[in-house]
Amino acid sequence: MALAATLLYAFPIGSCLLLAWAIHRRGAVGLIAGYDGDLPPEREAELARDAAIVLVAAAAGVGLLAVDARADAVPRPGALVTLAIVAPVAWLLWKWNVREPDRG
Repeated sequence: MALAATLLYAFPIGSCLLLAWAIHRRGAVGLIAGYDGDLPPEREAELARDAAIVLVAAAAGVGLLAVDARADAVPRPGALVTLAIVAPVAWLLWKWNVREPDRG
């Protein structure tokens, strides 16, 4: 069962990492939900970097579940994964929607 669970986790991990690569390296900021292209290029690059960080953090959180499925060594994996995903997402939303409403 642990192998099946690990393989099931491979899809969301791969998806997150592929999106992070596409957004950050290829400049495909159009993949970011809600982005309408109204930022200057340097701010757009910063947004791409921040979105890629959040996606890599989400992949790491799901990877933590895969480690727990194999080794059963992570205490409270659900809470840790939730925190590992919610914290970067909250930071991204705060940074781009609350902290800097007058920039851009």
